[in-house]
Amino acid sequence: MVNLSHYIGSDSILQNSGSFLNNVPYCLMRNVFRREKDRLRQLLAEGCLITGRISIFLIVFLLLDAKAIFAQHPFHEIRSRPVPDTGEICTLDPTDLNAFFYIGADPRIEAVMKQQASLFEVGYSTDLANPCSPAGWPQEAIEAFEYAMAIWSAHLHSTVPIRVQAIWRSIETEDGVTLGSAGPTRIVQIPGVGVPGTWYSVAQLTAMTGEPVREQLNDDLSFDIRVNINCSFGEWYFGRDASPSEGLIDFITVVLHEMGHGLGFIGSLAAKDEDESAFWGAGEPPVPFVFDRFVKDGSHNDMLNSSIYPNPSVALFQALTGRRGGLFLAGDEVRSTLAGDEEAGARLYTPQEYRRGSSYSHLDQETFSGSGNALMRPRIDRAFAIHTPGPVFCGLLRDTGWPLGEGCLIYLSPFASVKTDSDFLDFGVLPAGGQQDLRLFLENEFFADELLRIEAEMDGSGFELLTESEFTVPPGASVQMGVRFSPDEAGIRQSRLRLKHNAKNIPSPLWIELYGEALREQQVVQLDQSFPNPIVSSGSVPTLSYAIAKDSDVKLDLYTAEGRHVRSLVHERQTAGRYRLELDLSGLSSGVYIYRIVVNSSIESGKLLYFR
Repeated sequence: MVNLSHYIGSDSILQNSGSFLNNVPYCLMRNVFRREKDRLRQLLAEGCLITGRISIFLIVFLLLDAKAIFAQHPFHEIRSRPVPDTGEICTLDPTDLNAFFYIGADPRIEAVMKQQASLFEVGYSTDLANPCSPAGWPQEAIEAFEYAMAIWSAHLHSTVPIRVQAIWRSIETEDGVTLGSAGPTRIVQIPGVGVPGTWYSVAQLTAMTGEPVREQLNDDLSFDIRVNINCSFGEWYFGRDASPSEGLIDFITVVLHEMGHGLGFIGSLAAKDEDESAFWGAGEPPVPFVFDRFVKDGSHNDMLNSSIYPNPSVALFQALTGRRGGLFLAGDEVRSTLAGDEEAGARLYTPQEYRRGSSYSHLDQETFSGSGNALMRPRIDRAFAIHTPGPVFCGLLRDTGWPLGEGCLIYLSPFASVKTDSDFLDFGVLPAGGQQDLRLFLENEFFADELLRIEAEMDGSGFELLTESEFTVPPGASVQMGVRFSPDEAGIRQSRLRLKHNAKNIPSPLWIELYGEALREQQVVQLDQSFPNPIVSSGSVPTLSYAIAKDSDVKLDLYTAEGRHVRSLVHERQTAGRYRLELDLSGLSSGVYIYRIVVNSSIESGKLLYFR
């Protein structure tokens, strides 16, 4: 089965819709007209199932007729409903901790931000019921908000602008200071789009269909997302450099977080006010949010499995308050981004005391502290900034069907995969002044879809690269790297070859251990002292070690101290290298023994003492 998203660039398919193509030729999809790829992505998002071999005629037909098909979205059957007051859901509170943790926007993303227009149209307003000042939004706050929109624009893809209402207001809660809150203005279902029986944010369905969904609703909706920012908070840092000083809260990080909720990082699981039970879903009968469909408990049970979690139930409340091993985002793409326990998924925030506005619709506060996934935690530290959604959030976006931009695709795809035939190169034994060349095979595995980029560096002396230090390997191809050992004096040499790479399957750099030994110039053999010495018969087995500098006929024999031959140990032709031999002394009397090696015309010998 071929995932078409690998072939049409920065596009994402709703993986749960069954929208896959079998046996699509790579060259065909790579050369699809660029101006048509959005239409094809939209058709796939409709949930159409196409199986069997796809002919060029069929692909071209789909592309050329896409416009007519998309015009037939059954918007007359659309279902929508408002979400709770965004002043009370998905809140973000500050801590008193100075984290001194900073992650700025990826330089590659900053280049994309400069090249493309924002996906978002922002309307700035002031809540007249909670005004901070008649002047409304400060200019520096507007500029920081727009920078946050540019970051999100680089991580998502939509052919239709997403409209955001940004409200500058005073936010007061019973729990103290709240920096902001946000959510979608509507949750929506469109027949044939996405997973049936599932609520999506209006912004996500706009991106998936390529149509301004809000305009199809009968309630004069002007915005897709509503964001509230606390104007009465006086410790904001508005800079773009992701470096708030001690005591300050990074404004851009807060906006990125709140926008995340509006884009879909929001679930429906909540506690009832009147008893210790919880429920999920909106409407009658209750319908889950798409976020909910990717949540499992600590035993890998689906939260929506009514045989385990009746809706509503005390069992759901137990899960919501961390008593079922926790709750996890467990979609395939989310788990693929995790370096640790991929099977469980990304832990959600489920404290034992339920916290409205914080529980469930956030990543766990402790698990993701000090990481690249820290954005969607429920509380933000001071002297802390993170200007990226992070791999887990990007994985969730792909799991739920959001069309993705380059910022998220860096984490998810395309990718290279490096494979090598060895992590150790043994050059054997050489005479000083000699040289030995070995080859290391590197492969970019066939299922990869990006060039493998290698930067090689040598750590240590006596070894050198025979190939370029920087090169690329296409998917499915392999290369040979030449390494030479050329010792100038006797002794053992050890080094490491460091291979920095862009592959996603193993950490970078990849280390290759190098080992070589040199004898004195003109020396043919070196015989080492046996070990252990003396030898006690109770379980001790002596080892003889020797090295030869070239292919030779080797004879190794054991003698008594008087010169009587005891047994032959080696009598064969051997290649250059180091050899180790375990010596069987069973049946011998205590005493001194001589071991002697003859290599060509060179002779060396040693003694060992044996006690029975």
